[in-house]
Amino acid sequence: MEDFLSPIHSNFDEMNLPDTLGKFVKKHIDSIPAWEDADIAIIGVIEGRNTKNKETTLAPNQLRKELYELIVSTTKLNIVDLGNVESGKTFNDTQFALQEVCSQLLSNSVVPIILGGSKELGYGQFAAFQKIVKNLELSIISPVVDLQKQSYLSRICLHEPNYLFNINALGYQSHYVPEKYISTLRKLYFNPVRLGVLRSNIPDMEPVLRNTDMTIFDIGAVKQADAPGNHNNNPSGLTSEEACQLCWYAGISEKMRSFSIFEINPEFDYRNTTSKLAAQMIWYFIDGYYNRKGDHPELHREFLKYRCTMVENEPDVVFYKSKRTERWWMEIPGITSSKNIIIPCSYSDYVMATKGEMPDLFFKALQKNLK
Repeated sequence: MEDFLSPIHSNFDEMNLPDTLGKFVKKHIDSIPAWEDADIAIIGVIEGRNTKNKETTLAPNQLRKELYELIVSTTKLNIVDLGNVESGKTFNDTQFALQEVCSQLLSNSVVPIILGGSKELGYGQFAAFQKIVKNLELSIISPVVDLQKQSYLSRICLHEPNYLFNINALGYQSHYVPEKYISTLRKLYFNPVRLGVLRSNIPDMEPVLRNTDMTIFDIGAVKQADAPGNHNNNPSGLTSEEACQLCWYAGISEKMRSFSIFEINPEFDYRNTTSKLAAQMIWYFIDGYYNRKGDHPELHREFLKYRCTMVENEPDVVFYKSKRTERWWMEIPGITSSKNIIIPCSYSDYVMATKGEMPDLFFKALQKNLK
């Protein structure tokens, strides 16, 4: 850790008022705080290459300033701030340093929150999971889907060994994305969700994020009126409230193990509006984390079980509804193994199945299980 991380300024430990997040977070000022038993670790990345937002190097410390002024929702916090990954000789050097730090944290069940930096750093965040999970589910909240050669998303898809199971491309905007990219994702049975579809029913994103291991949030997904601190001027997008709601869903997910916010440019940020919003988004992720319920059919028995019969000899769909939270899961038959898998779903999936129609989520999961 000492080889990759630099301390933050002592001001971050001196300016915090009682009951603020800054008072509860243990910070890397003189030395790296003990992190092995922490719940969450905050990491800044001082990197502005591979993006039009060159001034993203300023974002991590500006985000800290806004974040540490927010009032805590619980005093049970066990969070460390490990400081910053400094810009390396090359962009790949920075990415490797981020990968190594995140890998250490993940190996100790510590959730990294990454303050970027370019979203191209998302590949380093992904590569950190190589020895951690076998079937990784990735959610990207961004207006663009970039599958050009050497883009971070293309490198993730082509990474060897392959441990990528699914990609949720949430909030993409068709006027920014070639149709061939969306077609490619669908052929792979991945899950692209247009901005209009996402905004029409934000709660439907909860089961998507509940099944996610890693989230990348491109601040460009938020419309410029709410997040002006971005070189890429985007008049359409999520509202600030919707962005915070998605971050809370990500935080409350038992499976979520890594979260990042990229592409914030303080030079374009009118009255620090974007930094304030990003700080609130992180606050909601943390609040969600400390409201996790341990709620999964494999963890307890407080569930109602429903079986829906499909038409034309298709397999039955088995649903589970939690008595604790009223959240839903569905069971996917184990085609290539004897063990069925259980994935999060929504009430609307259950309603569709009661009509004899196979939910799209069930079909995609079945196809992946056939591979």
